[in-house]
Amino acid sequence: MFKKTKVKRSLKKIKKEIKNMRKKPEEVAFVFLTVLALVFAGMCFDKIEFDIKTPAAPVTEVKKTVSPREVKIKKMVAGFPIREMAPFIAKKNKKVAAYLVAIAKKESNWGLYAPKKAGKNCYNYWGYRGPENTTESGYSCFDSPAQAVNIVGNRLNDLIVKKIDSPRDMVVWKCGNNRSARMTASAAKWVRDVNLYYKKMM
Repeated sequence: MFKKTKVKRSLKKIKKEIKNMRKKPEEVAFVFLTVLALVFAGMCFDKIEFDIKTPAAPVTEVKKTVSPREVKIKKMVAGFPIREMAPFIAKKNKKVAAYLVAIAKKESNWGLYAPKKAGKNCYNYWGYRGPENTTESGYSCFDSPAQAVNIVGNRLNDLIVKKIDSPRDMVVWKCGNNRSARMTASAAKWVRDVNLYYKKMM
């Protein structure tokens, strides 16, 4: 790094040489240009030093925004295993998200009582029976919370599209096409319990 002290010493030396040398115009011009070059170089090195020492502007972190629906779900299911699914549930449409929360409450108490396979959590909190890696009792065993929400959410959406969109109609989730089963006290309680949390989500 070019030091100012070196420039000062050089200037003193040049002044001394000017006094000792003959005062020819070309020599004076050369000395003058040399002095200018040294001063200019000193200014440039000072600028470089300043730029190197100036700290770079801090990189601002991009904060992930959480939707009001996700906040609501997390607050409702706080302390239960299903809470880790809240970000995925919140991305579903309003009715599907409401049933994902309401049916999971009824079927597994939000994940406290859910099927496992070889000691592994199946993330099946809805009593869903599909072809996905089934357990001995016939429940689907999912690989992750995201996969579980996606598959079960799609099935619920299919029912809603077919106008099975009220808790009373949604009892097919429990009873299937068995009409007599839908008339039992157990089915009626299922409807009441699901309806309670469905309304809280809507």
